[in-house]
Amino acid sequence: MTFKQFRIALLLILLLLVVHNVFSDARRIASWNAPLFVSVYPVNQDNSAQAQRYIESLDDSDLQPIADWMAGEARRYGVELATPIYIRFGRQIADPPPQQPVNGSLWQRMRWVAALRWWRFRFDEQGQQPDIVVIARYHDPNRSVRLPHSTGLERIRVASAHLFASRAQAGANRVVLLHELLHTVGATDKYDLGSGRPLYPHGYAEPDRRPLYPQQRAEIMAGRIPVNERRIVQAPSLNHVIVGPVTARELGWLE
Repeated sequence: MTFKQFRIALLLILLLLVVHNVFSDARRIASWNAPLFVSVYPVNQDNSAQAQRYIESLDDSDLQPIADWMAGEARRYGVELATPIYIRFGRQIADPPPQQPVNGSLWQRMRWVAALRWWRFRFDEQGQQPDIVVIARYHDPNRSVRLPHSTGLERIRVASAHLFASRAQAGANRVVLLHELLHTVGATDKYDLGSGRPLYPHGYAEPDRRPLYPQQRAEIMAGRIPVNERRIVQAPSLNHVIVGPVTARELGWLE
């Protein structure tokens, strides 16, 4: 075997190992036979004093409602695992991954995904070794009325959530964070990307409700409650969201 043939064979073996690990990881997560470990790393996104004070006030109890909600929804679909996820904060980081390009071309998005993979590969997990990494990017609500788009990628198991540094927004923050977290385990959006309106019927918590409006809760992968045919409101807390059957199927909770 020549050196060139040896090099090609080695690259093929490495590629097969990567593919095998990806599919094994996907099967493991979809089985829900063991808890997933989620680490949330805070970022002071606008370098504000307000965001910094808020980050310093956070602890794991602020994330526990997410784990409790996941357990309740999984149980509702017959998942036997008592604790689907453990979620906790890591230390604040100053070198977050690059943000998704706004209205980027396919090439720009491909470059961003590649950069995100490289960041994930090099990232110091602070000894936590999580299955899923969530970057919580906090903004001073007095500076930002509208936040950038959050995102979550399944193959890399990285989510990036833009959140308000405010206790008044803590409930809505959990909804956003959880929505992006669920993207990393296979859930897809259930809203119109242009208008933000939940898609009927899969983006409605109660699509068979009569009268249909007003809806009382949101489907988690829609994130907003349809009040009438034109108006929608952001779900203010996890008490106002559920996992619909299509999302449950994507998560592996339904056949």
